[in-house]
Amino acid sequence: MKLANKFTLWFVGIILIITPISMFNTFNGIRKRIDNSEIERLKAVNEEIAHRLKNDITPFQYTQGRPIEIRQIKTALPNEKVQVEKTAYNHANKADECRITVTSYFTIAGVNYSISSYNYVMQSRQLLNGMLQTAILKILVTSLVVLLTVRLVSKKILSPFNQTLKNIQKFNIKKKQPLTLVPTATQEFKELNCFLKKMTDKAIKEYGLAKEFSENASHELQTPLAILRTKLELLTETNIQSDQAVLLADMQNAIEKLSRINHSLLLLTKLENHEFEAAEDIDFTRYVRELATIYEDRIAIKELSFVPQIDKHVYIKMNASLADMLFDNLLSNAIRHNMKNGVIDLTVNQTGIYISNTGPAPFCPTAELFQRFKKSDQCSNSIGLGLSIVKRICELNNFEVSYIYENERHIVSVIFAPQTVSQKTVANLHSSPLLSN
Repeated sequence: MKLANKFTLWFVGIILIITPISMFNTFNGIRKRIDNSEIERLKAVNEEIAHRLKNDITPFQYTQGRPIEIRQIKTALPNEKVQVEKTAYNHANKADECRITVTSYFTIAGVNYSISSYNYVMQSRQLLNGMLQTAILKILVTSLVVLLTVRLVSKKILSPFNQTLKNIQKFNIKKKQPLTLVPTATQEFKELNCFLKKMTDKAIKEYGLAKEFSENASHELQTPLAILRTKLELLTETNIQSDQAVLLADMQNAIEKLSRINHSLLLLTKLENHEFEAAEDIDFTRYVRELATIYEDRIAIKELSFVPQIDKHVYIKMNASLADMLFDNLLSNAIRHNMKNGVIDLTVNQTGIYISNTGPAPFCPTAELFQRFKKSDQCSNSIGLGLSIVKRICELNNFEVSYIYENERHIVSVIFAPQTVSQKTVANLHSSPLLSN
């Protein structure tokens, strides 16, 4: 919900709460004032009649057209010299009116008198109905004014804030361009802009340093690794003993593993820094077929049974290099963590990639194998970064990836995001039982 809408709801809510309370207080105050004013007037009329009786002046018979009742009473006067009676219904006129009767008691020339006068005032319900109509009209008008005012005022006041949001959305750390913000006179927005400016400048600086470090580290490592690899190759061509050959082979494997780790860590850094180009429509099936052909020798050496089911022309919107890395890691893991005479089942269609392979059960929960340097067998030749790369590529493309082990099978599923499946994809075509170039 937008900030302006929240302000509107808040103000309207306050009006809805305060208006009934203020209306109730006003209603009680007006009703009491009307009744008290009429009571005081009738008391004054009764006192005027008593004054006339004391001075032997003929008293009034009526007040405002209402008859005045004067009676002599033989009993003692009551303690309350003025009594007020209210009647909610006029039986004579059969009307819903409030009648106020004031009876005053006097002793005049040794004779006790009761003087009564009455009048009709506005009924409380009539007053309440009128106030309700006014209150409803007030709420509607006030709500409309608040709605329009908040829209107009917030549009002007929040303009710098909205512009800041747009600039943040356009901000790209890879361009290394400072964030440009609109000047504002509002103190809170000034503080926000200052904070955003400080944080983005710091992020650009740290991003540049991290990128430079990773590139330099990768470059500097490649040189000594290449020298070591060359020296070992030259050493293997000399006369060496069998036990020395074993040591050299171990050294060669260690160097190759270190080179793969260096390459994979650099790749992960690039993935996390979003350094790959924008996505494009690619024929994912073509990449799968080409990589499967490259791995035919490794599959044959390990005597694996490869059963592919690949739909024709599955177009996915993603970076071509990432598509190549994704399937490369999935297939190489399926081969590496398999057993002799094992099986690899591969399905590729418009919904995703499903690859399963035989192999020993992992030594840890499968969910943990997506972590860096986490391997099902810590003693294996794997560097433990393949599934980390797979997961990161899937996160960048909003794919869903899962890994389970059941029925002595390692099963990895990559579900394509619906928005990444291109319109070029030919759905429901028959799958090909064999790979072809």
